Amino acid sequence: MNLDTKIQENNLLVRVRMTKFGNTKRDKSISNEVTESKGAKDKLIRVNKTLFDSPVIKSLNSNQGQIRNHTIPDHGALWDGDGWYIQGVAMFDKFDAEMKRKITKQNDLKAELRKTYPDILDRARRDLGAAFDINDYPTVDEVVDSYSIKVEKNKIPDSDIKLNLPKAALDKMKADIEASVTERVENATRSVHDRVVDALQDFVDGMERHGKKAPGAKRASKFSDNTVSKLANLAGSLPHLNITGDPKLTQAANDLLTRFSNLNPEDLRKSKVQRKKASDSAKSIIDNLTGLYD
Repeated sequence: MNLDTKIQENNLLVRVRMTKFGNTKRDKSISNEVTESKGAKDKLIRVNKTLFDSPVIKSLNSNQGQIRNHTIPDHGALWDGDGWYIQGVAMFDKFDAEMKRKITKQNDLKAELRKTYPDILDRARRDLGAAFDINDYPTVDEVVDSYSIKVEKNKIPDSDIKLNLPKAALDKMKADIEASVTERVENATRSVHDRVVDALQDFVDGMERHGKKAPGAKRASKFSDNTVSKLANLAGSLPHLNITGDPKLTQAANDLLTRFSNLNPEDLRKSKVQRKKASDSAKSIIDNLTGLYD
């Protein structure tokens, strides 16, 4: 079996490594106090305290969370368990620009953190009261430098190996590489299928629940704008996530583009007929991918 050179030529592997400040610390003194007051066995109760209730630290963490939950998966499909994603070369410029924006934002927030650190430390002293211990707190350099973002890039492995090994051993190594890459490509394609189906099913559920009040609920259900916008975003990215040219994904991308790219959430909220029509369209795409609504 030979690897499809088009897959290797049109895709790359990317990984984003991030570090951040650990904003909690175990308080041994309070842990011991609670253990004694509750009559509990030693070391079974652990009390952690948040060191900083700081907007700038929350923004730094949120920035990295957006990268982890949106920027990376929106531009690729999971390749392995080590954080590598396979990404179409057509998506790279967009991904690279977004990552540069995120890194710039982090650098700006780190500068703000450095500038305001004395005020943040004073607030922690007030917030924690008697639980505040200055020995728990690192220097401003240690906190600022704990935040990092690094983008790594690599090519998809190939079986073009030149080693001074016996032919049988070399052939087996090449076959193992091809089998491993083929399996990961198939898994990545499957994960894209699942992503499309999940987004469409969320849309169907949102349309069908809208305006209905579940037992025990205080108010009727209302779908968010994101329920609609994520389908429009998927319509734009799916052609580049379809690394194998899977015909079902190609059809799904075309259907998403023609049926969902111009949907207005507010119009859908106002019209039961439009919600039913859009929901039926979503079900037809899911059915083409899975046979779920046969």
